[in-house]
Amino acid sequence: VADLGKSKVKDRERKVSMPQGKCDSIILIAGRDLLQLPLEGLSVFDEGTVSSVSREFSLQMLWNRLRKEETGENVSFAGAAAPTPEPGVLFLLNQGAVVVDPYEEAQGAEVLTPVSVTREILDRFRDAFTMRWTGHLGNAHFPSQAEWEQLLGSCQGFFFYGMENFLSHILVERLAAMNLEECKMVVLLDLTRSYESMRRHLESSERKSAPQLALEGSTETAILLSLVGVRSIVANQWWTALQDNAMRAIVLWENLLAAGKPIGKTTRLLQRKGADELPQTWKDKLALPRLQLQGSERLPFSLNLVLYGLPHQAIL
Repeated sequence: VADLGKSKVKDRERKVSMPQGKCDSIILIAGRDLLQLPLEGLSVFDEGTVSSVSREFSLQMLWNRLRKEETGENVSFAGAAAPTPEPGVLFLLNQGAVVVDPYEEAQGAEVLTPVSVTREILDRFRDAFTMRWTGHLGNAHFPSQAEWEQLLGSCQGFFFYGMENFLSHILVERLAAMNLEECKMVVLLDLTRSYESMRRHLESSERKSAPQLALEGSTETAILLSLVGVRSIVANQWWTALQDNAMRAIVLWENLLAAGKPIGKTTRLLQRKGADELPQTWKDKLALPRLQLQGSERLPFSLNLVLYGLPHQAIL
């Protein structure tokens, strides 16, 4: 009996480790409650050769995404400055849709606003990528529900960068009725707030039921986008600061477009290094206070952005 007791103690003290052998991409299949936690911060994922950690809602959902990839075609676009892609990844056509702060509610330094950051990104990559992207930048023209649906339904990659949550801008019931199987990647840099955006959201929330409001959560949004056919979704888990989303936007597009990295590796870079991945010119321009954070202080900031679905989608 004594020996059995010692064995149990040793089992409890045994360190959890990754399986032996090369393990490049990890897909976590977890229940909704567990998905509320920053699972990507577990120390076990710092071992070995893990280069991406993504989330999935069920084995059935994962099978559906993989089945669509097997029946689809790999596509590419020969850009003037297109990066050399990493082997073994799928590529998106250079057809993207962008909606950035359609109410133009961001308040703060001009350099940190979604419109300013996105305009600089679009200008930098115009020749190779963004010249063929469509969408709405700022409030010069506010998209109607029909225009939202047209953008989502006609693109292979969709980028939303704005205030409040994504589903406060588009009717949930209209999105749920769509077929987005051609949309391989959705990036949502939302969950920032200003006085103007909060007032608008409160006014619109008064006309919605509790179940409708519950669907606007981060996890619920990812589930809904997955059900209508999107292969990979990148989104914030929690409310965040304007400057943090500016940093995420820059690091995402520097790695997805300039370096040609797949979305899984790009998201993992943000989770592990955060603002350290910013080019020096952007560090000087943004002067992010987060650059001064060390150790565990950085975790809520660096682990906010997570990936749902397939990690190997890339832009070419």
